[in-house]
Amino acid sequence: MVGTKNNRRAQMTERLIQNSLIELLKDQSINDITVTAVCKLADINRGTFYAHYEDVKDCMHTMEQDATKELLAVINEHTDPNSLRAILTGIFEVVKKRHAVTSFILTTDQDFLMSFIAITKREILENDRVKIANIDPREGQYMFEYYLNGIVGVVRYWLKTGLDESPEQLANFINDWWYRGKPFKDISDIPSGS
Repeated sequence: MVGTKNNRRAQMTERLIQNSLIELLKDQSINDITVTAVCKLADINRGTFYAHYEDVKDCMHTMEQDATKELLAVINEHTDPNSLRAILTGIFEVVKKRHAVTSFILTTDQDFLMSFIAITKREILENDRVKIANIDPREGQYMFEYYLNGIVGVVRYWLKTGLDESPEQLANFINDWWYRGKPFKDISDIPSGS
């Protein structure tokens, strides 16, 4: 049905607009991108843009919210507390699929990133997905913060270095670190220049 927000043509137009914005973000900051520039790249008129979004930031916000919904759906579909590998694989698949948006979030939109981390933490902790034996709750909170922020750092590095590893490989790395505790060598054992 024409005019319905969720019809296929509207979805295709939104994807075209979003992809054009992502392309422009490679060379400009979000504050420097105009609706006119997005329209020109998407080969649409301004009226079409405004039928879907209020402005460039609204378009970006929509992409961030869509990525968040996908990521939270992955977390919520895995209720087994031992499913860290499955949760991480699903998250990394979304990151890879939406790499331009997630890269923007992780490098530019710190407010959104902090909000997403807080939501993720709440989702995981409220559903008792992380149980750490023999550690008091306060220390467990610190440990969770350490791992969650570490995962964000890993994802940033993965995006920066070209997404060479598969989502499964990355999930396996982190799963091994979490459960098997693969520590660094003593700093004095690391050869200089490493």
